[in-house]
This record gives sequence, structure tokens and C-alpha cells, in this order.
Amino acid sequence: MRLLPLLLPILLTACSATDMSKQLSLNTGEIPKTQFATATTIEEIRKLRPQAEIPMKIVVMSNRAMALSKDEREVINTWGNKLKALGFVKSLDIIPQSMLPTCGYKSDHDCFLNASRIAGAKMGADAILFINDSTVTDSYANPLSFLNISIVGMYFIPGHHRDSYSVYEAALFDINNGYLYAVTEENGEYKTIRPLMYAEKDTGQNEARVDALNKVGQKLYEMAQEQMRKTSKPLLIN
Repeated sequence: MRLLPLLLPILLTACSATDMSKQLSLNTGEIPKTQFATATTIEEIRKLRPQAEIPMKIVVMSNRAMALSKDEREVINTWGNKLKALGFVKSLDIIPQSMLPTCGYKSDHDCFLNASRIAGAKMGADAILFINDSTVTDSYANPLSFLNISIVGMYFIPGHHRDSYSVYEAALFDINNGYLYAVTEENGEYKTIRPLMYAEKDTGQNEARVDALNKVGQKLYEMAQEQMRKTSKPLLIN
């Protein structure tokens, strides 16, 4: 009975997952999703025409301050292999950290766009694929977390939930004139329950990003497939 006052708060708050949609939205929209050419009016935008020819050379620009993880790079490399086999691209390469813009899209979008296109041009690309993610983790405990009072509980009892969610957005542009070929956004998630000693604040975030990134890749592949069926028409895959 002496343990009841300690157990009651834990039991009342256990398994209380949180809606993370608001937190996810905070870091989205950090890549261009509309034409970024000098065209400003509707008429000028409609007159823009794609300049790249299939198969294209595409470079990938990540807007994240930290480098892409090994798993994310492997996913993107898989995109390249599939799109090459389809005949849609000659190459798909990730722009190295050393060539990333020093300015952010939200803080100075003109600088970001210009520096991104210059980096892509230096790599001999026809088009640039901007990618950005927003990833968060919901952390909460279940009743088993009471056993953290023991060494065995901290190391072996799964009392801590980590629900990670990610939104990945992507937009493909012509480097020469900023024509928008495609834009897409996909969600990913990864949920796990672990002992206290193996539950970090960002546990599952990489897995959630990879899940979302795989879905983005599948969507882009489907768009490319559709375009390949229209090879006699202009390059309009969005």
C-alpha cells in the first residue's frame, strides 16, 4: 500500500501519446515549391518551358543543417538506380556539404536559390531536386516504467515509448530557368518501446525519415514513369 501514492501518477499518465502535427508543421516549407525564375506574372510563368531533356542529370540539395544520414543516402542512391533503369536520368547525385548554400531558404530565399542553382550548374546538372524534412519524437512512459527503480528495470523493462514522425518534402526544378517539374510531400513514422537506458530523445527519428523518404522516392518514380509514357510530349511531370 505504501507504493500506491507512487504508482498512481504513473498509471494516470501512462501511454499518453501527443498529437505532434503542430510541431511537424514548424519546419516544413523550407524549400521552394513554386517557380523561382524571373517570371513573376501568371502569363510569364505559363510561358516557361522545360529545358532539360530525358535522360536528365539531377542533383539533390538537402536543406538540413546536418548531413544526411547513411540510411538516407542509401535511399537516394536507390532512387538513382531505379530512375537510371527506367531511362529517366543519366545520374542522380547528392550535392556535397562543401557546396551547400550558407544562407537558408526562409531567411534569404533569393540567396539560397541562386547558390543552389550555381552548385548544381558546377556539377553539370540539368535539374535540381530540393529536399527537406521536419521530424519530431513524442516521448512518454507506460506503467512498466515504475520498475526503473531497479537496475533490471532500467536496462531490461520496456517502459518508455518513442513515437517518431517525419514529413519529407521534395521539389524538382530546371536549373537553367527555374521551371518546376514536380513537387511532392510524404509522411513517415517509427514507433518503439524500450527500456529507459536505451530510449534517447531522438530514438526512431532516422527510421521515420527513411520511411518518408522511401515514399517520396516512390512518388517521384511514378511521376517519371508517367512521363516516360509521354516521351513525345514536353517534359511536364507535375
